[in-house]
Amino acid sequence: MAKLDKNETGVLVIDMQESIMSKVERSCDIALNALKVINGARILQMPIITSEQYPEGLGKTIPAISGALTTPPIAKTSFSCMGSDELKRALDRPNWIIVGIEAHVCVLQTAKDLFEAGHNPIVLNDAISSRSIFDYSTAIAEMRDLGIRVSSVETVLFELIQDSKHESFKQISSLVKCAENSFCCG
Repeated sequence: MAKLDKNETGVLVIDMQESIMSKVERSCDIALNALKVINGARILQMPIITSEQYPEGLGKTIPAISGALTTPPIAKTSFSCMGSDELKRALDRPNWIIVGIEAHVCVLQTAKDLFEAGHNPIVLNDAISSRSIFDYSTAIAEMRDLGIRVSSVETVLFELIQDSKHESFKQISSLVKCAENSFCCG
């Protein structure tokens, strides 16, 4: 796989909703890392697509994430984002950086479906989670076994700019250094 190009890559934020986030492992870390990716994508002017799994029952996207979005989340009932016609149409770039929850259900099924459809999903292991570490680790192993790229927030953000002379280097560098948890993760 070639290096990521911001002009061919988008960010997919999967189901970071109020009632689920409070139950997943490392919820604050996951929310903070997802926010870094979202803000990095905004700096680099990349599309950000967000899904919500049955929001009537599971609630809306957590405020820390929804406050950083420029477009509203798209509701779905299928576990895979590719099961929603609206989301499928929105996922029109070859590369998709995936953050969200839960790793072993919606993230895994979406990554598999994107991969099978000829896209390159890049799942960020420090920006996804599940309620159980066993489900999380099983999902990571399954994705790697299938040939889906598993990476990290800092790795992809620096890969997108490729050079310390990039006009956005200082902004991206500040994002990845941010370890302060200044928002409520729910």
